[in-house]
Amino acid sequence: MNKFVAIASSIVLASGIAFAGEGTDSKKFEDLDANQDGVITQSEAAAYQDLVAVFNEVDANADGYLTPSEFDSMKEETEDAE
Repeated sequence: MNKFVAIASSIVLASGIAFAGEGTDSKKFEDLDANQDGVITQSEAAAYQDLVAVFNEVDANADGYLTPSEFDSMKEETEDAE
């Protein structure tokens, strides 16, 4: 799983979109979870092309949703890479 997260994080970094941090381009889990149901669906992710590109790699259990822990794992790997 760490390999997938590392690959996903690399793609996110290469895309120039930061999902972590405090900048105006950054997004928090709560920002992406449009209906606030506790998961990010593929249709919610569709508004962010860079997240669409890594969605399946970040979705560790392949259930079609990103949980806060899956999203946080991506953020942690991204922060570590910086």
